[in-house]
Amino acid sequence: TEELGKESGDYLKDLNPDSLQVLERVPVEPSIMVDALGIFAHMKADDAPIKLYPGLLAYQFERSGYFALDSSTNPYDSDLVFNRVVTLKDTWAINTKGKDGGGGGAERRRGRGGGGGGAATEVVEDVRRVAFRAATILEAGPHPEADSLIVCQVDCGDIQEESGERETRTVVAQLMGKIPFEELVGKKVVCVANLKPAKMRGIESTAMLLAASDGGGEGEKVALLSVPDSVPNGELIRLDGKPESQPDGMLKSKGAQKVWDRVKSALRSNNEGEAVYTLDGGTFKMMTSGGPITTTLKDVIIG
Repeated sequence: TEELGKESGDYLKDLNPDSLQVLERVPVEPSIMVDALGIFAHMKADDAPIKLYPGLLAYQFERSGYFALDSSTNPYDSDLVFNRVVTLKDTWAINTKGKDGGGGGAERRRGRGGGGGGAATEVVEDVRRVAFRAATILEAGPHPEADSLIVCQVDCGDIQEESGERETRTVVAQLMGKIPFEELVGKKVVCVANLKPAKMRGIESTAMLLAASDGGGEGEKVALLSVPDSVPNGELIRLDGKPESQPDGMLKSKGAQKVWDRVKSALRSNNEGEAVYTLDGGTFKMMTSGGPITTTLKDVIIG
């Protein structure tokens, strides 16, 4: 129910009876145990009276939730009990609705984000948290309030949950004068589909188009990344040599937005015009079911 207690008058009756689960011997963030045991040792050393409260030790992690020490925990025991607090819509389960939860289904159902899920407690590296998806530009035109911006209607493979109809996204991009409109319409591109929507001179942009740039100032050359025509809109683009991506629903928090900043700084095209992600000496090609992502500009940055 959307409003607990609205119909029954008792919010406890509206809670899912399965919402409380006891999981034994479950690994948690190592830093939790180190910090908690350190505090207990300090309390013992000072001969301080030990009185524990549910919220005395609490920790919040962006990917795995909020943990609070259980009031029944005895600090003299080796086993500590923590409660993981989640929202009513959260889940411990792995997404089993097909590849689209974090995979490459051609069409995907979305709420507000562009990503999927995965095991709730798995640590996922930055680049696998970003939803790179194949898309097609349907319309393109000038922004009514900004000379340097254009406004596009883009098919990212989204399907409205209620009607089942295809849903397009509005994307604002700083491409005026860089690429002719006639070259944009109908082009298969790569979009970042789970960034926080942003208003750009009065128009909300709900995705980002990836482009290669030589960074040449006024004479800058820009080329959108190209996706093979056979790739369906909405397919999640993978990185060759890495596990399947598990994008966030939306990179919304300040910490999550920094994820995209770090990933973007490691994107570029190689000397063959293929889009790659480079990190710690490794190079990983951006791949689709139809082949690699490419661009006409070689050995330049992507953003």
